[in-house]
Amino acid sequence: MPRARLGVLFFVSTVAASLVGAACSSESPSAQDVLGDTVAADVAGDAAHGDLAAPDGGPARDGAPVNDAAAASDATVASDATGEATSEGGTDAFSWQCGPARGLAAPLPACTASAPCTRPGKELGVTRIDGQGAAPLCKTSAAGRGVFDDSPPRTRVDSRGITRHVCLFEPPGASAAAPRALVIFLHGGNGSADNAYDNTSLRAKAASFDLSGTGQRPGFFLLSIHGRNVHYPTHNPRDGRHHDFYYRDLASPSSNPDVENVDAWIDQLVASGKVDRKRIYLTGWSNGGFFSQMYAIARHNTATPGGSRVAAAVPFTAADPFNNTSPTQTPSCKLAPYPQSTVPLLVVSRSCDIVACDAQQAAALTKQGAVLEPGHVVGPWIADLASQVKNPNVERLIVSGKGAAVQSCDHLFCIEALALLNHVRWPDGVADKSGTDHEPRMLGFMRDHPLP
Repeated sequence: MPRARLGVLFFVSTVAASLVGAACSSESPSAQDVLGDTVAADVAGDAAHGDLAAPDGGPARDGAPVNDAAAASDATVASDATGEATSEGGTDAFSWQCGPARGLAAPLPACTASAPCTRPGKELGVTRIDGQGAAPLCKTSAAGRGVFDDSPPRTRVDSRGITRHVCLFEPPGASAAAPRALVIFLHGGNGSADNAYDNTSLRAKAASFDLSGTGQRPGFFLLSIHGRNVHYPTHNPRDGRHHDFYYRDLASPSSNPDVENVDAWIDQLVASGKVDRKRIYLTGWSNGGFFSQMYAIARHNTATPGGSRVAAAVPFTAADPFNNTSPTQTPSCKLAPYPQSTVPLLVVSRSCDIVACDAQQAAALTKQGAVLEPGHVVGPWIADLASQVKNPNVERLIVSGKGAAVQSCDHLFCIEALALLNHVRWPDGVADKSGTDHEPRMLGFMRDHPLP
């Protein structure tokens, strides 16, 4: 078992076990019944992903520094974005600079040998990250999943000199005469492009699921983006592999390296002639879900430098990408006003999740001691999509911890351990052992919402 996986399992199982133990000592017998089979018996096997638990392939694999040009560039960015930076007690003491137009004043700086990240996510089991780590494998490594191998990863060097990696599957039969849809997957915080293989069933569907709307063009391109190891500005220590949605340069071209990276991969694939330009979609998990919404809102009306636009997006366990970085950040990074867009969105979340289902659940989790970052509540974000983003094309899917589609959030048994566990379970019925796969609905939403 890779050491990153071992660290994740230890971290999440230890935290969840302690939280469950505390909850079960005070909760009613009915709560114990709910939590028993869901958390205590399964937690060690379900720490697969997310902003609270990294999947295999995170930065704990390798701390190799990036090249000197990238290090120098990111040292400049760190100064621009954070002002004077010091290190006290092993933690980054950045003074992040923010404003209402773009959020952060500059992109999140990369972890480098000259500017190491010293607030890594606890699940990584390291005290510092001084480089971009290992490339993804682009093949299945987890037991219980279909075996696929799209190795080696594809690469490009971004404008800051960092080598970027993606995993790509091209469906059989794709051609200029019969182009296929493109689905872009963005992993969660401290995750990996490999999560598309090890933690979802998307790769299993990519060869045959028809997103054309005609029933005559089975399969879709699946592009899984590998994030950057970066200094992260939240209250909770989260340095590591992310997609930057706090620096919101939504222009085209963009000076956000992660927006630029997605733009470049889309334009490269579209230029092949094999991608249906009317059917470019995004899905993302946690951090990737926040980023996918920001990117879709930006690129639905404003095209990439190559002229491509996003048709729709389906984020999982994510909420407001335009809010502040932490409860104490001043001046705020929250945008004012929010950008407006009518991009179709299907917002998928668990009925109990650490990205809280609604404000009532967020208040209950906070009372238990959880620190929720600003905007990490789905209910208010759904309301803001209507009132601030002016988007009438939003649907919501709430999935219970046992995999069922439900109509309301869990206000009875949502303790922090269960919220954390649900957060790391993709809704395809595998990790939650329900057998209820919601990916067909997610992909069906994409299929039904092409560009005009």
